Amino acid sequence: MTSDPARSVPLPDERSPASYALLLAPLILLTEVTALELTLIYPVLPLLSDAFDTASIGWTLTVVSLTGVVAQPLLGRVADVIGKKRMILYTAGAFATGSLLCALAPSYPVFLTGRAVQGTCLVMAPAAYGLIRDILPARVVPVALGAVTTGIGLSAIVGPLTGGALGQAFGYRAVFWFALAYVAVLTPWFARTLPETPVRRPREERGIDVPGGLLLGTGAGGLLLLIGQGADWGWASVATLAALGCSLLLLVGFVRRELRAPEPLIDLRLLAGPALRWTLLAAFAGAFAIGGTAFAMPMLVQTPTSLGYGFGMSVLGAAVFLVPQGLLGAACGPLGGLLARRRGPRYTLMAALAGLTATTLTLALLHTAVWQLLLAALFMGAGFGCFFVGVSNLVVEAVPADRTAVGAGLMGVANNLGQATGVTVLGAVLARYVVDDSDEDHVLYAETGYALALGIASAVAFVGLLVATAMRHGREPATGGVLRIVGAEAEPGAERRTP
Repeated sequence: MTSDPARSVPLPDERSPASYALLLAPLILLTEVTALELTLIYPVLPLLSDAFDTASIGWTLTVVSLTGVVAQPLLGRVADVIGKKRMILYTAGAFATGSLLCALAPSYPVFLTGRAVQGTCLVMAPAAYGLIRDILPARVVPVALGAVTTGIGLSAIVGPLTGGALGQAFGYRAVFWFALAYVAVLTPWFARTLPETPVRRPREERGIDVPGGLLLGTGAGGLLLLIGQGADWGWASVATLAALGCSLLLLVGFVRRELRAPEPLIDLRLLAGPALRWTLLAAFAGAFAIGGTAFAMPMLVQTPTSLGYGFGMSVLGAAVFLVPQGLLGAACGPLGGLLARRRGPRYTLMAALAGLTATTLTLALLHTAVWQLLLAALFMGAGFGCFFVGVSNLVVEAVPADRTAVGAGLMGVANNLGQATGVTVLGAVLARYVVDDSDEDHVLYAETGYALALGIASAVAFVGLLVATAMRHGREPATGGVLRIVGAEAEPGAERRTP
């Protein structure tokens, strides 16, 4: 799809708030699939494990994040070349294709292939952030980013409830038929409503580093495999040491290639500045806590009461339990955007990481009464809602306009690696504390395993909070991004926006 040059200009500043809300509605709803592809799945993980007869069901989540590690910087760079709106449309088509594969999958490998194809849609979020920066007036950008985060926060309500209801009534395949229908309805609305970005990378900088993406993806995948399987293989075994050595060599090769390549997949020189570097480190820590908690909490609340600490909730019951978390997350998205605009995005990120630290610490220490779990869910909602708007505003403030999608792609790498690592680490810890209960059909874990796993997540989130507290970047009110375009080229007839 090609953009209409007449529409490829920043939107006028005189629009009303209601007009901006209507304009952003299809973008918010479509971008929500980046979270729905995870939140829809959480309640039906036991169903998937039974259907495919596998104990490695965590890879249903990990493969999505791992695909995003490669897809976000690679496709983020493509988005800087072909246009962010066009990239969102392409990845929406890929998500629909992956949903169809998952709905029809006859085996677990085919199902994981479908999940990997779905994972390419994770580039939607950074592309959406870039599109917002390119087409909206600077004063609207922080709140607009918060509105997109609201859509992602709503997935914490819509996803578990929809996935739980469909899975309980019709089986797990119904979840993927729903995902296919969702994106098929929203994509044409988005295509007709929003203009394309006027910002493009210069022609001499339009190479795509596919080998770099392969080095990054295989290296990161090897480390995740090592974390997940190291205890079973033996930490000093030949297989573990070989996986570690190969993964490190691949990642070192990736760094060397990116520093020498004329057109790197990820411009690691952006990390030379402390603003982006420390932002991404804090983002990794927060994403670790989010991914690990989202993986562990549904299993914790569905644990039978016979073990002395579970609540024996059904699939749908566990989904309903997450509603307060989603409501607060949806509310905190725009509130976090306002805080970023008035005080600075660093404060939004600090609030998010404080909430995530409190969530995981509460779950680690207190998990015997419903009010304790509700308290943790409220902390999680506040932390989740503020987290993405805080990180996205910090990234927007840290990079030039024509590097927005690449900068957001780096943010996506940090988020996806953090979530994948959180799921893998907490899954590996829980796997060491399996409870042998012949009266139950599903795998159960001891209370000690949950306490240790969530305690690790809390420690990681607290380190992220310390980083955010110490960083100098983001202490001033968010401006929507200062345009420092280096040779950026607009489409014919487009005008460049000034702050």
